[in-house]
Amino acid sequence: MRANYLFLGDYVDRGKHCLETIILLLSYKISFPEHFFLLRGNHECPMINKQYGFYDECMRRYKAQSVWDAFQSVFSWMPLTAIVNRRVLCMHGGISPKLTSLDLLRQFKRPNYQPDSPSIEIDILWSDPSNFHKGWASNSRGVSYVFGGDVLRRILDDLNIDLVVRAHQVVQDGYEFFAGRRLVTIFSAPFYCGQFDNAAAVLCINKESVCHFKV
Repeated sequence: MRANYLFLGDYVDRGKHCLETIILLLSYKISFPEHFFLLRGNHECPMINKQYGFYDECMRRYKAQSVWDAFQSVFSWMPLTAIVNRRVLCMHGGISPKLTSLDLLRQFKRPNYQPDSPSIEIDILWSDPSNFHKGWASNSRGVSYVFGGDVLRRILDDLNIDLVVRAHQVVQDGYEFFAGRRLVTIFSAPFYCGQFDNAAAVLCINKESVCHFKV
């Protein structure tokens, strides 16, 4: 039986081979559409990947903005969230104060080239957990919020969700738990940008929702 693979976004920018990376992932999606899933990250938005490298790579290698435009069209259709085994909620960034029902996540309209700020979509792409805050506070990124373990637990209990799996931040060991293991950050790019001595990790979840990591 084939495994299912779920990626949490940020496939472009911050590297020398963005085109190869995203083309490979899309090829897997085409080849195995029922087993390969790509969530959208904050870098799959035109305002960001035009600034952080992907636009320049497309123009340098193809001399045509139409290539970059075509990828933005693909990115605009990517889902923002996924649920594994009905109890694990996956996204790129984090939760939102507007997240009061799982049905809200199913109602997102696509295509959406650039989510409006502020919005629940922006929070899902940009928000971060914080060990230094309770409730909600301004995010140092200048977008969305940071959130404390108190609001995370309350929202997950209301949604009947056990765990949030997200990416969006470099973590030293490739994964890092938060709020009594109600949230885990996964980072799968080792030696990030050549500036960090971080490991990379993959989270594996079986049918019984037992989790283990490959580092």
